[in-house]
Amino acid sequence: MALTQLNLGSELGLEVLHQRWYALILYQLAPVPTDFMELRRTVRGISTFNLLLRLNRLIAMGLIETIPADDYSYQLTNDGVQFHQILTTLEDWGNQQLTRDLSC
Repeated sequence: MALTQLNLGSELGLEVLHQRWYALILYQLAPVPTDFMELRRTVRGISTFNLLLRLNRLIAMGLIETIPADDYSYQLTNDGVQFHQILTTLEDWGNQQLTRDLSC
């Protein structure tokens, strides 16, 4: 059997999923602004410095943006909303699997 590689787009998507903090941050955000301190409170276990690093990387990826009038609030971009939907779809799938496993 020949090994195949994922295309670059798939690899980027998997990188975001693989990085625990990216997924947790994206899961907490919405298309409406979220204050940094609220985000800091809801994404537990990450240092403030690492949270800021991850937020900057997600901005560079085009998944989130800061609010022009308030550099301390973040929201999902259109691409971020799409990725958030992928995360919730994965969650729904996982919940179905857990329900199926528990009913056996």
